[in-house]
Amino acid sequence: VIEAQPAAGQPPRVETFSFKSRYLAPLERDALVAQMAVDARTAVDYYGGAVDILRPALKRHVQVQHVRLVYEGGALMPRNLDHLRIAVDKVRREVKGVQVLVR
Repeated sequence: VIEAQPAAGQPPRVETFSFKSRYLAPLERDALVAQMAVDARTAVDYYGGAVDILRPALKRHVQVQHVRLVYEGGALMPRNLDHLRIAVDKVRREVKGVQVLVR
């Protein structure tokens, strides 16, 4: 997502999203943390850092401000919500530069 009209003299804000529909229901806490950590690192590696905007009106090299990893909720998520909360909190602390969400 690129800010269409940044303030004068400022680079546009850039935020990225990685959406996952991953079946995490059967995973126990440690396996859940491991999978989510891999997904978070991958999201930062692929969607973080600096990017080139190629739109004619915004051609420039900018830094991505936020990377968001968004999991599809519902039946795909573990039934034990405490395990899910622990996993999300641990990944947020261990993998810098990514926000983990479940929707």
